[in-house]
Amino acid sequence: MTERSVPPSRRRSTRAPLAGQAYEKLLLQMISGQRLPGEWLNVGALSREMGLSATPIREALARLEPTGFVLRHPLRGYEVAPLLSPTEVVQLMDARLLFEPTFAAEATTRSTPAFLEELVETIESMERMGQVTDPEALKKSWVADELFHTLISTQTGNPFTHRAFTALGSELQRFRLSGSAGRTHALDAAMEHRAIYEAIRDGDETAAAEYMRAHIAEAKRRTLTDERVASDAGSAQPTTPNSIP
Repeated sequence: MTERSVPPSRRRSTRAPLAGQAYEKLLLQMISGQRLPGEWLNVGALSREMGLSATPIREALARLEPTGFVLRHPLRGYEVAPLLSPTEVVQLMDARLLFEPTFAAEATTRSTPAFLEELVETIESMERMGQVTDPEALKKSWVADELFHTLISTQTGNPFTHRAFTALGSELQRFRLSGSAGRTHALDAAMEHRAIYEAIRDGDETAAAEYMRAHIAEAKRRTLTDERVASDAGSAQPTTPNSIP
């Protein structure tokens, strides 16, 4: 797999393993709800907490920014990003609809055995991880989900639309924490991914586009439903990861 096909959240740190260690720990803390939206991430405090120097902490925070889990404020530092509002979720999904059905159709004409194998690996990972609800498994689920969509975008061979999608994709992680609604939907998403994969494998451009369109619509519906459940339960802060688009 080439570096350009790997989502920003999974690219290797230039100072691994320390920066990678800090990255993974912070990510799991945010996924599990230990660090809540709006919390400031002080480099000095994190350095003391993790027993690391400031340099790998800063790099870990920089790596987290493209995932959408943290926001960087010039001269002020980083904070855990707020969740997307229902309106923002709709806007994000509508933006994805502009890109991804076309990507899926185009990928059918450029498919290779290696590409198809990578797609299957992401689906199987989501199917395995969807059976578990601990933070590490949930993280692996959304990593596999993100990679599935990124692989399809990359396979179109258009660097301009891929860069635009990557910029949009950096927001995908922000609405995956939902509060007391509390389920991953990884298995549902994996089933939808498999339908997209089979259409691409079979070279059916129309079906690939339609399955992708339906998948994004379902992801939007699941997310908005879970947010309503969380809101009705009076949950002001997230506690568990939510839907996997």
